[in-house]
Amino acid sequence: MYIIPSYLRAITELNNGLESFPDDRAAGVDEIVCESAALDFKQQDEVPMWRYEEALQGKTEIKHGRKVKTPYEVDHPDRHWWISSNGLLENIDPPLREHADIFNLLLSINLCMDVPVSFSQSPGQIRGGASQLRDGAIDTFTDLSRGSTPLAIATMGEIPQTAHVSADLEQVYEMVRSFRSNPIGSDEDMDIRIALHMYEDALTSSIWTLWSNLFFVCEKVLCSGRRTKPAARIVEVTDMDDEQAQNWKEIVNRIKHPDKGNVSGFLEQQEIEVPSPWYARQTANTVLKHSMRERFENFSE
Repeated sequence: MYIIPSYLRAITELNNGLESFPDDRAAGVDEIVCESAALDFKQQDEVPMWRYEEALQGKTEIKHGRKVKTPYEVDHPDRHWWISSNGLLENIDPPLREHADIFNLLLSINLCMDVPVSFSQSPGQIRGGASQLRDGAIDTFTDLSRGSTPLAIATMGEIPQTAHVSADLEQVYEMVRSFRSNPIGSDEDMDIRIALHMYEDALTSSIWTLWSNLFFVCEKVLCSGRRTKPAARIVEVTDMDDEQAQNWKEIVNRIKHPDKGNVSGFLEQQEIEVPSPWYARQTANTVLKHSMRERFENFSE
């Protein structure tokens, strides 16, 4: 059985560069239910771990000698999750690769979750302090503002207590692994590979990059080799309506291309309702899985 350490990170409007510790909100998740039998998720603050005895004597990492069982305490235990594989990673061909396939796994899990949290092996934004010199010693501030109280109140309840991983996880993992590992034979398949990396980057970025990257993910795979409008294609394959898709396109144009914004002061327009970051993520999930399934049969051959 393979066991993967990971952290939950929040997909939240608080991740705007002004608020502190946005990823702490992911601690609100108490349970993760995998609708596929391939994985189990659990939290445990301290676990026994085999480590080389000599490695415990100093800071130099030693990878030889006698191993001893020692307790290991996880950091950020409220957001740390152990992912246990029930055959998914043990039976893949070619065999598990340390970095690439762990990335593939977390990417696949994220594609199978529509709630406003995501998995990462990085704990995310965990530092935000400052200090002053007092009486010849450093004194850490403990009363710094954590951000906007109205925004914090407005986003209360956005993180669910239970997160679900969809039943198509194994199929998604197979497709992700193929598109990221096998030789690319067409522009359409290359666009999917690039879109997968853009998607992962979006989940670990601020709200502005998240909005933009997820829209470009949809555009890249839905408009690959076609003369078509991305907003119209998004409406065709997801439950997003035309107004929502157009509003999403407009804010992305304004963020990434200042010369293309159609409305002066677009970001201050109260009547324009922009899709929430987690709805944009849910839409990108649908688009990526739809596009991979369309191409996978030909690609895997």
